Amino acid sequence: MQCSNCEEEAIIRVGWKGKNYCVNHYKRYFLAQVSKVLHKYDIRGKVAVALSGGKDSATCVESLTHFDRVDVEAFHINLGIEDFSEESLQKSREICKKQNVDLHEIDLEEKYGRNISEITKEESGKACGTCGTVKRYLMNRFAHENGFDYVATGHNLSDEISSTFNNLANVYLTPFRGLEPVLEEKEKYNMVSRIKPLYWVKDSECQVYADTNDIEYFQKECPLSKGSPTNELKKWLHDLDEKRPKSLRNFAKSFNRIEDRMETSDDELKTCDKCGYPTATEVCRFCRIMKN
Repeated sequence: MQCSNCEEEAIIRVGWKGKNYCVNHYKRYFLAQVSKVLHKYDIRGKVAVALSGGKDSATCVESLTHFDRVDVEAFHINLGIEDFSEESLQKSREICKKQNVDLHEIDLEEKYGRNISEITKEESGKACGTCGTVKRYLMNRFAHENGFDYVATGHNLSDEISSTFNNLANVYLTPFRGLEPVLEEKEKYNMVSRIKPLYWVKDSECQVYADTNDIEYFQKECPLSKGSPTNELKKWLHDLDEKRPKSLRNFAKSFNRIEDRMETSDDELKTCDKCGYPTATEVCRFCRIMKN
């Protein structure tokens, strides 16, 4: 298979473009998708990347270092999930050292007295939901307290679409707010802007980029996430996208248009009586989980 732009051997075919890319031209394509997010929403300033040590967050860190318009630092949340958390922390340190990016470390148990392993044994509901609440809270609080303009996450196109379909299957429509690549800040509620630089690239495309650009990453699956329904949805969506290229991108565009037409109001938000960060109730779920 030959690259569509030169005579080099291609390493990937990007279906929606109908093109094959060699290593160099694929890197240009990939960074152009990241650039699309940065330029459309005029992203500039200090960006704190939430780094788990996995493929997508590691790729997010590396890709942002190619743009002078942003000043990139990373932070890692040690959730206290036994050996898994220790190994992911070590890999995050290695990633940042190689990319010459500052890493900030947040230890959940050290700071709040409890870790995710303990919390999930006590909390009703699924572990991923509880963990997600904790991570979103700490991401925003860290960025706000340390003067960052944005929090960046490694969520890619596959993540966004599979998650949205899962919410639709459970008649959960609230997450249609915030589906676009950028969620604007709400200073009144101490909420920092969030960005998803990898929004327009699929999971498999992130994999190829990481592997061909010598990006180290942590490969183990979280022991608490086994059996996640979004994994099955991802496989179905990827199969569909193989047969009908552009399907995932068109789903994203459709969901964004739905979000644009939804009525939104900041009246639904307030600040937590205990910590002062955004919530829809008197006391935010994080404070309830941590028993603050």
